[in-house]
Amino acid sequence: MRKSRMDFGRRLLVANFSAGHFLPIIFYLFVALPIHAGEKWTGFRSDGSGTVTADLPTRWSPDEGIAWQADIPGYGQSSPVVWGDHVYVTSSEGPWQQDCQVHAFDLQSGENLWTTHVEATTKVENYFRNSRAAPTCCVDESGVYSFFANGDVTAMTHAGKIRWSTPVIKTFGEVDNERGVASSLAQTETHLFVLVDHHGPSYLSSIDKRSGDVVWKADRGDRVPSWSSPVIAKTGKQAIVVTSSADTVDAYDAASGKRLWQLDGLQGNHIPSASVIGNRIFVGSTTMYGGATDEDAVAGSNCCIELTEDDGKLGYKVRWGAERANSYYSTPLAFAGYVYYVNKVGVLYCVNQESGDQVFAKRIGNPCWASAVGVTKPDGEQLVYFVLKNGFTIVLRPGNEYDQVARNQLYDASAMMDARETAEKQRKANTVPADQAKPKSGPEKVFAGMPESQLHQMFSYGDPMVYGVAVARDRLLIRTGQTLFCVGQQPKGVAK
Repeated sequence: MRKSRMDFGRRLLVANFSAGHFLPIIFYLFVALPIHAGEKWTGFRSDGSGTVTADLPTRWSPDEGIAWQADIPGYGQSSPVVWGDHVYVTSSEGPWQQDCQVHAFDLQSGENLWTTHVEATTKVENYFRNSRAAPTCCVDESGVYSFFANGDVTAMTHAGKIRWSTPVIKTFGEVDNERGVASSLAQTETHLFVLVDHHGPSYLSSIDKRSGDVVWKADRGDRVPSWSSPVIAKTGKQAIVVTSSADTVDAYDAASGKRLWQLDGLQGNHIPSASVIGNRIFVGSTTMYGGATDEDAVAGSNCCIELTEDDGKLGYKVRWGAERANSYYSTPLAFAGYVYYVNKVGVLYCVNQESGDQVFAKRIGNPCWASAVGVTKPDGEQLVYFVLKNGFTIVLRPGNEYDQVARNQLYDASAMMDARETAEKQRKANTVPADQAKPKSGPEKVFAGMPESQLHQMFSYGDPMVYGVAVARDRLLIRTGQTLFCVGQQPKGVAK
């Protein structure tokens, strides 16, 4: 196994050298410090690092430590984002997900402040294995920016008033992706970035935050369908859009859309996104049905890339490929000198951040669909929070051994049964009539005739499922398909 990992790593290094990217390293350190949780959580994994400074609780249960929980209309798979006292999440309803919704909740009380409806410009089947409001919003001082599987990017004020809406997929053509679009938005101060990779003309596009105009569109050719999200890196004053998707990692100039470099030869980076810490990019990959099957190549594709610069030309260097790591749905977390990956059966892999050597592997009981968060407390203590798909949270102290601080339950059996019943009723109400549903394509074609109950068992579906998390004002926000939970001290006078 070790030899295979090293062979794959050598192939990547040879590719770098051949492409002229094996360059002298000049460090252009950009912001690597975690943002303060009291201010904001601005997008998917906040700033793309998944790290934060906060005084989060380490222990809670269904009866203690939950400040509030709020029902979310419809169904959604996106993560929360936060600006000030506003928490934003998305959902969708209707057989074709034609009713797209953005919700604002009060961080202190959980009160639903407003819901704004966006009428979809394209149809996406409301099917439990499809993307259902999966892309995570971006938020800034001007408001919140949403993106849905139907391809509409919409800007709203913090009061929920629509400023503009841009129909990206309607403009650039129908998407052939058997599970729908799930890539979240990335942002700079002035622009949003949308990634669409599918069996057809794929692209990365830039949208002006003020007007909603498409500034540039970078064509990516026909691709393997992918659901990972772009992330922003910076070298000096230059912003770079990094995409880890469909078997390559690409870097684009955020201002012009020019591709700066591409690393190919990867396998399995269709779901996990890249993490950016300092001048390092950490790539996540996984084995999946109908996709990558070479386990050694997939493990090596969980790699570390270093940004380089030579005489003004930006490039990269592959530092290592992991030996056995596998990311499945969640994005790898680089934190406190280690990189953490969780595979599809709930095995946590920890590797050394500098060398990629495995430190330990430990079964933690369930996979993570939400990405882990690295937390630095005010007193300097560092902890990692893994919120598992089944609602349990593992709190881990970073180190060379598995050091579990706590294992916390979010909801009890009764709440789980209620959530399951509610989700089942909603699925039935939103079922597309059989004579109107499009034929399934790709791997989904194999499952088209199977009963839903069998598919739930095969792929471990079953509500409630945790899809995303955020941290704000020393509180942990956890989102299932139809509920938003807030873990933290309950304010006086606020009913749970």
